[in-house]
Amino acid sequence: MNDTTAPLATSVRPALRRAEVDLRLVPLGFAGLIALGTILLALPWTHRPGASLGWLDALFISTSATCVTGLTTVNVAETFNGFGQAVLLLLIQAGGLGIFTASITLVLLSGNRLSLADEQTIHATVGRLREARPFDVFVYGCLFVLLFELAGVVVMFPLIAEASPNSSEWQTLWEAVFHSVSAFCNAGISIYPENLAHWRQEHGIMAVINVLVIAGGIGLMTLINLRFLYFWRRDPRRRGRLTLQSRLALVTAALLLLAGTGATLLFEWDHTLRDARGWEAVSWAVFHSTMTRTAGFNVVDIGEMNPPTLLLTVGLMFVGGAPGSMAGGIKTVTFAVLLLTAWSALRRREEVQFWGRRLRPKLSNVAVMLILLAGACVLLGVGLLMLTEDGQPASQTSQRWMAVVFEAVSAFGTVGLSTGITSLLTTWGKVIIITLMFVGRVGPLVLSVYLARPASARLVRHPHEEVALG
Repeated sequence: MNDTTAPLATSVRPALRRAEVDLRLVPLGFAGLIALGTILLALPWTHRPGASLGWLDALFISTSATCVTGLTTVNVAETFNGFGQAVLLLLIQAGGLGIFTASITLVLLSGNRLSLADEQTIHATVGRLREARPFDVFVYGCLFVLLFELAGVVVMFPLIAEASPNSSEWQTLWEAVFHSVSAFCNAGISIYPENLAHWRQEHGIMAVINVLVIAGGIGLMTLINLRFLYFWRRDPRRRGRLTLQSRLALVTAALLLLAGTGATLLFEWDHTLRDARGWEAVSWAVFHSTMTRTAGFNVVDIGEMNPPTLLLTVGLMFVGGAPGSMAGGIKTVTFAVLLLTAWSALRRREEVQFWGRRLRPKLSNVAVMLILLAGACVLLGVGLLMLTEDGQPASQTSQRWMAVVFEAVSAFGTVGLSTGITSLLTTWGKVIIITLMFVGRVGPLVLSVYLARPASARLVRHPHEEVALG
């Protein structure tokens, strides 16, 4: 080893060791929080009089809250008292800070600097090179969470008070706080027995929930980017710019929202939307399309939806929200990169180019890898559920095996929508869903830390050889 490579190797080894530590801290941190939540939720004084909760159900709900999924094996409103609901809220808030904020938090708590690759990613995403430090991004992320949730409480409080004049001010405030946090964190857990069908006639409350879910699913980095965008300034150097990732996240989210709304109206107009007409039906369809982006609230019975709607919902849940957001799934930007890669290949172009920018081939490879891994996890989960639920109540509902597939994708995408079979799952079925929720939340975070590690240098390049495709 010569004098120029020795310092480089010396600097790379600590970075690799830090990455390895981070890879262990990520799942252990989430697992520890889930374990603490399980113990608290299983305690008798978190339950309402006459209600009880087994350890497996406590683990299930703790995992669902920490992974901001929303699937529950019991009715939250009828099982947990105020203290139990407060525990759920804290778990949702801790887990809902998002993949990006969580990764920065773990690095800061460990006392290490972010790697150069991480810092370059932050600078490129925020769009203000030299002005965004890791700690700044962390502070901005927490600030945005606080501001959006506080704004949700302020707006929803008078709306809920008007809709429920018989409730006390403290009860109204608690309902506003819980649903504001649950919505922005994309958790989809409600303290109403019938979920948000309780407010399906209150379009103001539904609109606030929609805005909170969309904001939480756009991604903290996109929100930070928008914070630094001064579009009214004439000087382009002081105006800032909307980064490519922000534009992809916003455009893809808008297109998927419109597609989900249109398809829901088309397939459910004379079915689950038959009790609503005109703008009310549109409002319910928009709400359902928004919730498929990993929120999990519902205003209609998902189990009564037509198979085409359920199939489309499965696809939307699999895609999820934006990178670095409260949402799960493979992420909108990953989905967009895959489509753009396919479009470039169809046009016989060797590089992906759009909007005056060019993507590195590595991004296309990573997008394909993420989708293959996510698809493999879902297929494995569905296969195991077919073994455990064969002949059991969960597979005997009106939707039959579609309900099982729906449940698995909802768990992996940390969505929380269900056709109603969660409480019907067998013991092993619940374990599988718990695993899917944990992998769906922690897996992308572990992969992001792993991919940030410096790649080993390849000293040998082999000759090209063509193979047939298609």
